[in-house]
Amino acid sequence: MNTPQTPAKWPFPPAQQPRKSRSRQSAAPSGSAAGSKKRSLTRGAMLADVVLVAIWGATIPGMMWLGAAGGF
Repeated sequence: MNTPQTPAKWPFPPAQQPRKSRSRQSAAPSGSAAGSKKRSLTRGAMLADVVLVAIWGATIPGMMWLGAAGGF
């Protein structure tokens, strides 16, 4: 049976295994250029991440302050 194995690093997708082919044309490295393209974050995405972390970081002490002010 061909059962998929759980990768060692679970949240990440398993590495794609190259397909074996008998054709010479499919063995050409034409698909490797698309696979080597790196994903990069845009400035907007980085800024959004920083803002979300700052808001989250300020929320915890703010809630603690409100709790202390409320008598909890």
